[in-house]
Amino acid sequence: MLRSLEQIRAKRAWDFINEVKGQSYQKDYRAYVRRAPALILSNGLGNALVFWKSKGGEAYSKLYEHINRWFKERHPEEEDILVWIISDNTSSLKVFKETREVLALLDWMKRFAEAELEE
Repeated sequence: MLRSLEQIRAKRAWDFINEVKGQSYQKDYRAYVRRAPALILSNGLGNALVFWKSKGGEAYSKLYEHINRWFKERHPEEEDILVWIISDNTSSLKVFKETREVLALLDWMKRFAEAELEE
């Protein structure tokens, strides 16, 4: 079956939100997903990822994991999105394109989080 990238993003976002649904950290995760696009736009994707990774805690760790899994599904040869960003072989243009892709995924994640996760 032929599916658009937007459909694939929506399905993946749905799966990610359902992993969190019912967990003790779902309220925090919901809040972090809602703020994630603004954090990325104001600080850059790399800085946002480092922030989430450094904060620790289940909700931040899960958000980082979800973004990284989405990246690795499309770039199976890469180990980690943050390692890829800081690599000498990664151009600014590639990071810009990946930022747009992450923002598109987060758009779906935000919608589903607001609909499915407790406030």
